[in-house]
Amino acid sequence: ALPKILSQIAPAFCMGSCSFVVEKSKESTARVVVWREIGVQRSYTMESTLCGCDKGKYKGLQIGTRELEEMGAKFCVGLLRLKRMASSLEYSLPSSLLDIENELIESSCKVT
Repeated sequence: ALPKILSQIAPAFCMGSCSFVVEKSKESTARVVVWREIGVQRSYTMESTLCGCDKGKYKGLQIGTRELEEMGAKFCVGLLRLKRMASSLEYSLPSSLLDIENELIESSCKVT
């Protein structure tokens, strides 16, 4: 669910570039080891580039600090949305979490 959320809210995130397959070359990576040895069902690795993007809003541009900060903020918003989705069945979340999400979306997520 988290990658789907990020693909909807983060312009620098590309779902088409994601791979959820455990390839032989990735067997020693943290996400695969955590999955195999500890049993974490959804372990992800988020990668970035300094070379630039070939899709979306940042196509043809080099990634800088602002874009990385924006992705970090969007990642936090994605976690809040994921928590809200999972918690809706258990209990209602405090409104302060929703305020934090709105604050992130309105302020720090904007790159100029």
